[in-house]
Amino acid sequence: MAKITPFRGIVYNQAAAGDINTLVCPPYDIISPADQQELYGKSPYNVIQLEYGREAAGDSAGKDRYTRAAALFQGWQQQGILQRNDRPAIYVYEMQYPHGDAVRKLRGFICQIRIEDFDSGVVLPHENTLSGPKADRLNLLRACQANFSQIFSLFSDPSGTISDVLSKISGLPEMEAAGENNVLHRLWTLTDPAVIETITRAMADKPFFIADGHHRYETALNYRNERRAAAGTFTGDEPYNFVTMYLARLEDPGLTILPAHRALFSLPGFSADSFEEGLHKYFDMERLDFDAASEATARRTMLDTMAARAARSRIFGMRMQGRNSYYLLTLRSEEDMDRLLSGKSSAYRRLDVSILHHLIIDKLLGVGIDTHKLGKNIEYIKDADEAVKRLDDGKAKIIVFMNPTKVGEVKAVAGAGERMPQKATYFYPKLLTGLVMHRLD
Repeated sequence: MAKITPFRGIVYNQAAAGDINTLVCPPYDIISPADQQELYGKSPYNVIQLEYGREAAGDSAGKDRYTRAAALFQGWQQQGILQRNDRPAIYVYEMQYPHGDAVRKLRGFICQIRIEDFDSGVVLPHENTLSGPKADRLNLLRACQANFSQIFSLFSDPSGTISDVLSKISGLPEMEAAGENNVLHRLWTLTDPAVIETITRAMADKPFFIADGHHRYETALNYRNERRAAAGTFTGDEPYNFVTMYLARLEDPGLTILPAHRALFSLPGFSADSFEEGLHKYFDMERLDFDAASEATARRTMLDTMAARAARSRIFGMRMQGRNSYYLLTLRSEEDMDRLLSGKSSAYRRLDVSILHHLIIDKLLGVGIDTHKLGKNIEYIKDADEAVKRLDDGKAKIIVFMNPTKVGEVKAVAGAGERMPQKATYFYPKLLTGLVMHRLD
């Protein structure tokens, strides 16, 4: 059974710290070194210094970016840069963003959720994780004993019970920040005990599907286990048993998943002719030839055709280095995947990313599925123009263009107790870090 609770959030005192737009940052895992440097320049109080601090010469155990973050976090609270709310609250968080010719809004809420083991069925992951990011996040959590960002999760609410409650929250938000790509982030503080009780009661029997933040959830789980082992006894209600989470409806029309295209490189012995011959065994192939003047048109035709056929076909776009052609690849028979992955659920076998990673990359290119997550042969890119640059720059041998994974597919695979291949989803927009924080005490 899920247990969610309000908490006394820690927020920036903008009178002392400055404009909120100079203080927040994107999720740590999409911040490049250049982005990190730019964020440091925005404000001496930017949350980047807590969430993703820079390394320094002479760093060692006990004196590193994690201990610096802990000292800053404590110091900013003492100086009044950060203030803790007096009353426990749930925080209503809305993101408004342009999508094509329309404007979408996604409204959910931030709360504490009691950490549960995955086999409980309360919290369901859908992607695999890497050891490096988990070690980094665990070191930060040990040092700071705080959550500076939220895990993004989804719940099913077909009747709209929760959305009806959240829609009644109106008036000017306490915070509004402009993120990248013209995304507006708004935050309201909800302290009414009766409304909070309505939400917590309605959520008690719902499983949560992790959208973004698998590494942070597993880190919170590992930290909880460490603290429990050290304590010897526990009730389950200690602060370390909880983590902050943003929860949004699976059925919300404002929920968007973008594709994550693949750039493939470091393919020893790669032969375009042999690869194409292998593809012909499993896929119907359509070729769109182009020259310098028609490249953009051919690419647009490929992407539009993929989108138009996504509901009825397992389809990919592709281009190989040295060839002036885009390809449309449509899986000829799903029975090929049934034979290849007989031990997996039907939901997993039908995923575009499963077909790509198991049949194309593993079977045809010979890059083992266990090595994909190491990033030695694959780069994940959300922008098609950026993906093409990898070919033009000679950094990739093959680009595979993807349709976005569907929300229903995430639910089906997670519900089957399975995890998708790496970077199967790119939920959009991304939550901002630093709007509301939580201290585990």
